[in-house]
Amino acid sequence: MKTKIDLNKVKLVPVFIKDEKSDYYKVHYKGFSQAFGKGKTEQEAELNLLQILITLLKERKEKIREQSLNNYYSD
Repeated sequence: MKTKIDLNKVKLVPVFIKDEKSDYYKVHYKGFSQAFGKGKTEQEAELNLLQILITLLKERKEKIREQSLNNYYSD
């Protein structure tokens, strides 16, 4: 039997990079380096990142669900 993931224990660790030329912050979460947010402050950058992740999850919900089920039952 597979171990279930407790989503309450999942931690998103932000990685901030400041662009000295534009004075903006760029952020991604460890493990999710493909998606990033940008903003004038770290908080604004992270808020933009969260909005992007929510949008991606909504748009790709069915594909993610199908892949998760296939991975779960193929192991």
